[in-house]
Amino acid sequence: MPEKKTEELTDSATYRKHAERAKADKPPSRASPIGTVARSRAPGLVSRSEMQRHILAQDENLVPGHFGTVYYKPVTVGSVELKLEPLQPSIGTLVHGIDLATDLDDPKVVTFLRELWLERRVIMFRDQNHLTRAQMVQFAKHFGEIGASHGEREHIPNSPAAVSAQIEAPGFPDMLLLSSDADVPHIAGGWHCDATWQPRPPMGSVLLCREAPPVGGDTCFCDCYSMWDGLSEATRQRVEHLAALHVGGVIHQMNGVTPQAVHPVARTHPETGRTTLYVQQGFVRRFAEGHDIPEDEEKALLLEMKMQQGRPENTCRFKWEDGSIAMWDNRAVLHSGSGDFWPHRRMMERLTILDFDESRRTPYYSPGNTEV
Repeated sequence: MPEKKTEELTDSATYRKHAERAKADKPPSRASPIGTVARSRAPGLVSRSEMQRHILAQDENLVPGHFGTVYYKPVTVGSVELKLEPLQPSIGTLVHGIDLATDLDDPKVVTFLRELWLERRVIMFRDQNHLTRAQMVQFAKHFGEIGASHGEREHIPNSPAAVSAQIEAPGFPDMLLLSSDADVPHIAGGWHCDATWQPRPPMGSVLLCREAPPVGGDTCFCDCYSMWDGLSEATRQRVEHLAALHVGGVIHQMNGVTPQAVHPVARTHPETGRTTLYVQQGFVRRFAEGHDIPEDEEKALLLEMKMQQGRPENTCRFKWEDGSIAMWDNRAVLHSGSGDFWPHRRMMERLTILDFDESRRTPYYSPGNTEV
């Protein structure tokens, strides 16, 4: 059956440009996780259309269903009866029983969700596809100031690569449409915190799934508190007062300049007082100038820190459904999309949120803080 496409995509010059590879019947790039998994699922095939038919044939009999036992904690907040399902012991809670279009009119519900968010780093919701884009913006405004596509408005990428990679929601310039389909596959893979190349990285993000693939396309989250605690004592003492250089890519350039920022390796969370490891494979290149660390030691320390990301005991994995929402604390988690769902569609809408308190936006380390 021909794949349907939304007018927002087909009317986009960005989409049409990237669809050229599909018109030439070239498979997804081997350099991307999407291309790697596609070749694993369709070994020996070199035609994009043949690979697509082969993979869709594997998935054609999939039907939705629910199995097994779910453990949750019942909680009543105001007049709303919630069920809190932990996705992993230390990180991630799926909140059932809430309508984000109406139930946040009660300030007690907003307060409860923010406290849960701080405790669990990332919270998720199901069955919210009825939210309009305006209602999604209103939901996000309960928790922070709406930022530009990458956070603070003093840096808005405008390189050709940035312009060609982003699709804005019509009428909502701060909302990005993150689309992936058979013609233009895309996923934000690789462990990262959003926009740490900014001097003041965004506090968090809200991601709404409008259309989920039947299998694959999950987003994984990693607990940065546990990453810090997982380092050896000797390494924690060695890097505790160091800073690292975070460098953006071509896609993040503004006026031809690649953005970069220096942030502490150990970061104090401004609301919980706890320490996170603020080093990840996405943007950290080296330690900041002036530390005078031998090159071999620098490589070993960075490797040990980056090896903390993605450890199973520190992560949760969220399977998207149509209408699912995730809101994560960019100060306390890394995230990575799973590029394993091509040629199925995955249609997402994203907002970035900034801390209401501007004094808390710049990362810092304060070892004297008492951890909550």
